[in-house]
Amino acid sequence: MANRPHRSTLLLPLALAASCAIAEPDNRRTLNALDAHLTPSSTSARWLASPVALPVGVLGVATDALIVHPCCVLDDAWGDTVEWLWEPREESRFRSAVMTPLRVIASPIVFLGDWLGRATFAVPPRKEDA
Repeated sequence: MANRPHRSTLLLPLALAASCAIAEPDNRRTLNALDAHLTPSSTSARWLASPVALPVGVLGVATDALIVHPCCVLDDAWGDTVEWLWEPREESRFRSAVMTPLRVIASPIVFLGDWLGRATFAVPPRKEDA
């Protein structure tokens, strides 16, 4: 029993493999910042820093996948929800009044589904109309 890996040690690789959004360079904000500001300029310094850089890089990718990228797509998911459910359509006032309770019920479901999709997959950001 002592030789079996603990379940929590398997969660990090599973979480990183589940999110193909992190394969897109624009979605790796933490890792890009680490590369831009903490990468040594000389080759020998990079080799000396590698024992620290690997765990910090894995932590950066995990932070991007589990915290930073999901937070950054919240506004896109909300914009999609508003566009899909609440944008004015050419419908009568009666139909609009009848649909309002259904839209209220559907809003959290649509928002959550869109947010999970955007957080997991590499969906391009919304283009806001100027």
